[in-house]
Amino acid sequence: MNRSSCRVVCGARGAAFATRIVALVALYCLLAFNLALAQTAPKVVSVTPANGATDVSVTTALVFVFDQPMQTWVPLIPSIPDAFVGNLDLSPAESVPSLDGLWSEDGRTLTCVPSSDWPANTLIRWGLNPTGVLVPITSESGVPLAGVSGSFTTGAGGGGGTEPALVASTPANGAMGVSVETPVTFLFDQPMKKMALIGDAVDWQGSGVDPGNFVCSWSADGRTLTCLYTGGFPANTVIAWTLNPESSSVRFESETGEALPEDTYSGFFMTAEGGGGDDCTPDGIPESWGGYSLMKSAQYEQTSSADPAPASETPFHFHAMVLSPRNGPTVTSGSVTLPNGTTKDLEGESMIGLLMYTEDFGSDAALEAAYPAGKYTLRFTQTGQAERAIAMTMPTVTVPVPKIANYTEAQSVNHAQDFTLRWNAFAGAGANDHLSLIIVDRNMGGVVFQAPDLCVPRELPVSAPSIVLPANTLQNNRTYEATLMFGRMFYFSTNAVPEMSGSGHIGRQTTFTVKTGTGGTGAAATFTGCRMLPNGNPEMTLMGTPLRTYTIQRAGTVGAAAWTQVGSVTMNGAGTGVFEDAQAGKSLPLFYRAVAN
Repeated sequence: MNRSSCRVVCGARGAAFATRIVALVALYCLLAFNLALAQTAPKVVSVTPANGATDVSVTTALVFVFDQPMQTWVPLIPSIPDAFVGNLDLSPAESVPSLDGLWSEDGRTLTCVPSSDWPANTLIRWGLNPTGVLVPITSESGVPLAGVSGSFTTGAGGGGGTEPALVASTPANGAMGVSVETPVTFLFDQPMKKMALIGDAVDWQGSGVDPGNFVCSWSADGRTLTCLYTGGFPANTVIAWTLNPESSSVRFESETGEALPEDTYSGFFMTAEGGGGDDCTPDGIPESWGGYSLMKSAQYEQTSSADPAPASETPFHFHAMVLSPRNGPTVTSGSVTLPNGTTKDLEGESMIGLLMYTEDFGSDAALEAAYPAGKYTLRFTQTGQAERAIAMTMPTVTVPVPKIANYTEAQSVNHAQDFTLRWNAFAGAGANDHLSLIIVDRNMGGVVFQAPDLCVPRELPVSAPSIVLPANTLQNNRTYEATLMFGRMFYFSTNAVPEMSGSGHIGRQTTFTVKTGTGGTGAAATFTGCRMLPNGNPEMTLMGTPLRTYTIQRAGTVGAAAWTQVGSVTMNGAGTGVFEDAQAGKSLPLFYRAVAN
């Protein structure tokens, strides 16, 4: 989807005023259209929810598909009863949420994402281009859409249920050396609605990764979603995912209609070497092989120069997994026996040969008490073969928590110069241990720096206390998400089971931000969205310099000699902000501009 919403065309989007940088937006303009008889009026060929649909989820987006490309810069403007006729009518006006309009790249699909839930058990009526509209929705050639309307009825909303949560994912967050054939699985704490098409409910990122190659299926109980990447992931690549991203047109929901929280659950893993191109050295493990593993991991967050703290969401994990070789024999059952003799059964998708067991904890002490050092035995059976019993001895955890030593400096990096990122030493590290650093730009998508990286090549010895980020590796005025991981491999084998590799791993990782920009003049703000709220106030979305404050000014014409200051907005760490003009006494038309302070 094109993430730009409600692009506005009246006036310049950016202009210089003295030494300050200014962005300009019009709430609406009167447009002239060519209505030549030779042009064909556009039509709506489908709408979701369908006209007359009932029991519609209160989080559902309103999606219109047109028969030809449309003008994507025309803003979505809701009508204000008895005051203003917009190009979108919604009723009951007093209770419906505001909508963000997102156009597809081909201009044929308009996705209207509600800012909050629709009212439950309510008949929602909608209309496009109602009679008297001032700024109509038009085709790319300028022909207005004829007025069209419909309705749907929402369901009971939450229905008394609880908000669903993601309790585990496989591969584990931060996992390294993952087989390119490994399915990605998500385990929820309650049954979910089994969407036939997952669409953009999962935001996949990774160099060379095509979201259209994922084939996803639900378990019978609706608690496990398994996503296979057709043809296997690219080798030696970081794969990142986010569930229910803010921009998604479809959302994960529980069976009772409760939506999974937006932008709350995300993670990444790195695929194994091999097949990564002429510059990469294969690791000798064929992509068609299966695998088995035990992992004990801890996730921390560092937000200052102080010591990192456990992550807010289930920071401590134990994980066991068995994956069948691509050509069989298929893994049919499995279990892991703990040092005290307790056995945990592996469950999952036997049809695709993936079985796993995972358990999360809120503290390191709880994890260590449940899964202490000692002998673990991973057992599994494959079609037509005797049971395998793989013994692994897990050592006492001595892996330190990674900590960025120059955290403050990392929050104001000069992108045009080399920058040395420093951390505490991996005390006691040996030949089977490793450390890795990954820096991700989640706004633009993809990994911008990783070490070690055999395809550059770039080394990162386990004894290294720092690494240099070369000049211009990062872009100016950006906030990046970074992860530093210390890992200890206590088991590895490629010959215990035919066509399967095995590993045992203890890891600790710390996430933190790296920010570029050291002050000075802010970048021009861009107005990426505009809407009229039910209370009659204009609201707009801006993108600019992260953490910078912009003054919002208003006028009645684009070329006004004097502009009135109506408020200010401070961009978040990702460089976006929302401003509502709540001042009384406004009258249309209105034009706005943002001045970088």
